[in-house]
Amino acid sequence: MSDNFAEQHRNTSFSNNVTATLREEPGIYGMLAGTSDDYTGNSKSRITNRFGRLKMQDKGSRNGDTNNTDISSTTRWIKPGRLNTVAPLADLEDFQETMVDLGSPLVKEVADAGRTYHDDMFFTGFFGNGYEGEGGDDVVPFKAANIIPHGGAGLVLNKLIAARELARKRHAPFSKEPPIVLLQPEDESALLKVEEYKNSRYSGTTPLVGAEIKPFMGFRFLPFTADAESLPKSWSNFFTNGGATRRLPMIFPSGMHRGKWVEFMGKITQRDDKDFAWQYWGSARSAAVRTDEDLCFIIETQ
Repeated sequence: MSDNFAEQHRNTSFSNNVTATLREEPGIYGMLAGTSDDYTGNSKSRITNRFGRLKMQDKGSRNGDTNNTDISSTTRWIKPGRLNTVAPLADLEDFQETMVDLGSPLVKEVADAGRTYHDDMFFTGFFGNGYEGEGGDDVVPFKAANIIPHGGAGLVLNKLIAARELARKRHAPFSKEPPIVLLQPEDESALLKVEEYKNSRYSGTTPLVGAEIKPFMGFRFLPFTADAESLPKSWSNFFTNGGATRRLPMIFPSGMHRGKWVEFMGKITQRDDKDFAWQYWGSARSAAVRTDEDLCFIIETQ
């Protein structure tokens, strides 16, 4: 048995237990990304090629030339996110042993930090730039025409109708893939006041019986609070006009891709420069990007 077996065992147990906690209670990113993949290195990676629509043509004359058709192709890319770390110190008075079991408070807190980071990177990608082109160097900002303006109102029925109409015009697959709309607390309250939503004749069920927000008009709803604590880097993207206007992501998951470089990697070290306290270091690295601009929308509310 090697001299550092105990250290390796501690590090492996720590990493595995935090990773297991993340998988048991994944962040919101797990519901919103239609595809995901593992990546390595620091270079951008090709995700997919999207091809333009083809149309059949009349055959033409007997034994005539074949109707060859050039098809347009768009290549989408993902760029790696920045590596983030967390490194809490535990004094010897706090821990008499360095093993961190599954379910321990420290494992849960470190997992929460990783979950927050991955959520943050997902929404940074949703609101941020996409990348396409032969080398992935063509920047694609969020499509302004896919933003439903607030019109001085909250999440009222007419706004949901407008959002549905816009997505239909973009040929979004409503019947196969109902979109997910994230609800800020104010917008959840506004939805619960929509008479048609409350009425079981329209929704098929009575939404106020339980805490779950039921699907309505082909939309799925996901209550979520965007603030500096839950999304340290991307939360400001959810607001404009000094915070007076809320921006609700409306996502067809097949339009989003998540890349994972490091779900979680951990290491436990005793720091002689910190009075021999134990340092529980962890790291994570991920990114997300839109793969189809016409499957990602923003509903503005006030």
